Amino acid sequence: MKTDPITLELMRNRWTGIAEEMCAALIRTSYSTNIKDRRDCSAAIVQPSGEILAQAESGVPLHLGVMPGVVRSILEAYPVSAMKPGDVYITNLPYPEGPGHLPDVSLVSAIFHEHQPVALAASTAHHVDMGGFAPGSMPFGVTEIYQEGLQIPPLPIFKGGRLDEEIYRLINQNVRTQYEVRGDLMAQFACAQIGQQRVSELMSRESPDEVVRYMDEIQDYAERRMRAGIRSLPDGEYAFEDYLDDDGVSDEPVKIAVTLTISGDELRADFSGCSDQVLGPLNARLPAAASCISYVCKAVIDPDLPACAGAYRPLDIHAPEGSILQATYPAAIGNANILTDQRVVDVLMGALYQAAPDRVCAACSGEMNLVNIGGIDPGTGDYYNYVETYAGGQGAMSDLDGEDGVHTHLTNTRNAPVEIMERTYPLRVERYGLIPNTEGPGRQRGGCGMMRELKCLGKRTIITLGSDRRKFTPWGLEGGGNATGAHCYVIDTEGREREIPTKTHTELYRNEILRIETPGGGGWGDPAERDGKKVEEDVRNGLVSPERADTHYRSAKDRGSWQPAGMAQNRSESP
Repeated sequence: MKTDPITLELMRNRWTGIAEEMCAALIRTSYSTNIKDRRDCSAAIVQPSGEILAQAESGVPLHLGVMPGVVRSILEAYPVSAMKPGDVYITNLPYPEGPGHLPDVSLVSAIFHEHQPVALAASTAHHVDMGGFAPGSMPFGVTEIYQEGLQIPPLPIFKGGRLDEEIYRLINQNVRTQYEVRGDLMAQFACAQIGQQRVSELMSRESPDEVVRYMDEIQDYAERRMRAGIRSLPDGEYAFEDYLDDDGVSDEPVKIAVTLTISGDELRADFSGCSDQVLGPLNARLPAAASCISYVCKAVIDPDLPACAGAYRPLDIHAPEGSILQATYPAAIGNANILTDQRVVDVLMGALYQAAPDRVCAACSGEMNLVNIGGIDPGTGDYYNYVETYAGGQGAMSDLDGEDGVHTHLTNTRNAPVEIMERTYPLRVERYGLIPNTEGPGRQRGGCGMMRELKCLGKRTIITLGSDRRKFTPWGLEGGGNATGAHCYVIDTEGREREIPTKTHTELYRNEILRIETPGGGGWGDPAERDGKKVEEDVRNGLVSPERADTHYRSAKDRGSWQPAGMAQNRSESP
């Protein structure tokens, strides 16, 4: 039967619209700041076969890339034929396929029309605690997943639309922030109900057979577009490597390496050159690498590509068993999402730069800069946990400066508003802003990193930090300079400060201050070629000091008067 292109486009956007509305419902009904304000969640519509049909692109790219594995793991235990209306299944288990770490809890349910399952609703949300060694369930100082928190294999959490209180009591007993966890689970249930409602409406409005037929047409259309995009790139092998500073246990760098092979309309990513799995919680499973390659190919090859399984059929991913990207159970895995996977994106960008230099950017901040702060709230006596990933600098492109203080690549979350933080947690934000002189210099400069100082108001506060790029700072391209890396400080009540590791578990006491500085983004092109008016504007805005302008953008010196705006001086060393 002939495919009508107008109907195809209408159907594609209808399914995308349903997924977006599901994600919006999850955000609106959630309890935790991490979801309702920071939007650390995702939603998707899935065909009964397990193939992703539509994803909410307002969600987190990393979640969406691992969702196929989540669905497969649930369908292996509970096939669609056994599902009933109102049944919802839960998992957070990364092994063998699933979410990237234990706080990412996924729910999957069947969507019915006239008593027949026609699709699946899936969501992933980062819950603020799943138990384990430290608040937030993403600790350093651990070496196996058993220490990281509660592992939930695929199980029915809602039966006939009702929460299974027996299973929930087990979950509730193992988490610190019980109020938020229950509220966020109910928000994910609401997300699934929106999917059921909107799909039922679509099936009632249109011919069900036609709707189902166009599900497959959307997949085939996305595949054709991806193949056409790959064919536009030159055939060949393109290799690149980069490093994580360490694994949080030893000081040894961790190598992330890829060889991309482009052949006709297919692309293969081989990660055989990566380090073996490590002791620290930076290990990942292959679905995470698949998420990275899916994101990069969509961003670089065809940004308007339908976000569905068909788009990724021409992609092949390999990582050896026992390597850091295909770790074996029970290796610790909690911080791969925020650090390892971002470095995977960096090396993919570095490899694709060789094939399509005008479509990629220099290295971004290269980490999600995790901050987990937990303890007992002195005002309520209840356990709290504040979790946020801090923004950094974006890498420059051939024709654009990098954005300042922005979440990049696999994270699509927002910064938590200061007012929300101070109202919700025993924390006070002392300082918050961009850090001057942290950009990677270039004809197009990289973005600046950001700084936040938090005063801890509780008697005893437990801190987990997960950042990187202190040793191996974000790189530039075409002669652009490296950006400044990550730094973390503790300031005691006497005003004395000490620098602490980027990957650490520590304690702070009342009125002590935690200061976080995130990396900037790499520059593009010779800094001496930068337009003097742009240098002058950066100096005027306080993003580049007059001294740095003289040193790094020397040939532009005579074109500006370097009038600083009086912003705070940068603590970090210039690259």
